[in-house]
Amino acid sequence: MTDLDWSGCLNTREIDGFPTRYGGVTRAGAVIRTDSPDQLDAAGLTALRAAGAGLVLDLRSDWEIEQRHPLDGDAAYRRIPWIDPERELDRVPADEPLMADIYRGSLDRNQGQIVQALRAIATAPAAAPVVVHCKSGKDRTGLLVALLLDLVGVPRQRIAADYAISEQRLGMLSRLAELPAGERAAAEMLWRTLPETILDSLQHVDTRYGGVRAYLATCGLTAEEVDQLAIRLVGHSIEA
Repeated sequence: MTDLDWSGCLNTREIDGFPTRYGGVTRAGAVIRTDSPDQLDAAGLTALRAAGAGLVLDLRSDWEIEQRHPLDGDAAYRRIPWIDPERELDRVPADEPLMADIYRGSLDRNQGQIVQALRAIATAPAAAPVVVHCKSGKDRTGLLVALLLDLVGVPRQRIAADYAISEQRLGMLSRLAELPAGERAAAEMLWRTLPETILDSLQHVDTRYGGVRAYLATCGLTAEEVDQLAIRLVGHSIEA
């Protein structure tokens, strides 16, 4: 994992250097995860542009867009909302009291959107990095990155450790401490990135779908597209 200094963003890092059970490590220059580039200052925007991304994938929904994305109009920029607005109408929040519940429901409901996002990564220019972000870069981005890392065999404890870093980068514990005591428990459930939350999501993929490759196939990715995702991350396809 390589930290990147994109001034204005707090949660920017490459998903490189992670060992896999198939041998080798995830490649540098493949995928960068971050919080929303809307927050970048001039130096941060210069750093983003200098990364030379072949795809900047924005997972935010329509209702979150408060200003024009700094790369809107750039050929590399695509916004593919993670949340399916039609399926979201079926969601019963009371049935998802914990973040782990929300994640499981998200993986089930949003497959039509998830396949579009992953297909965009699979078909992005091979020689240039992909940048993926949502608002804070921890939940939707965290799920997408976890699926990618699990696909190429990164140990799940390492996946969970990378996921957990987001709450530190975003200063969530300090922000929670500043809240009135009566508001803290609800905010903690939504703001923190506990390792067990993402581990639960990956276990759900195993239990309900038979593993990450079967889940991606259920979403609609072809075997060739799955191979392209693996090649992006580790430089070669994986026979699992």
